[in-house]
Amino acid sequence: MFSGAQISLYPMADDFVGVILGALGALDPYRDRLRIETDDISTLLVGPPEVLFPAMRDLFVAAAKSGKHCVLSAAVSRGCPGEPDDPICRSDEIGGPAVPLDERKRAALGAVRSTP
Repeated sequence: MFSGAQISLYPMADDFVGVILGALGALDPYRDRLRIETDDISTLLVGPPEVLFPAMRDLFVAAAKSGKHCVLSAAVSRGCPGEPDDPICRSDEIGGPAVPLDERKRAALGAVRSTP
């Protein structure tokens, strides 16, 4: 299952950059199981949910250990329109859709067409 999270940390401190950069190290153990892309504003995590959510937790815990008031803002999604599942997103915990994508698309289009 393709899952993604766009996350941002907001430490309420003068040294907010140091808190954020220090906390990002908490993602290192997940780098082989998640796609991780960090820019100036946020970090994108892509992978199976049973890896994604513990990584988010560990990032927040690492920031909170600074002793500063911290906020983690996250937008979590199941998939992204038009983007295929990546092999890294395979989830043994949840499993993937039981029906192939093309069949699900046909069924969805048929349901829309039959709607009064």
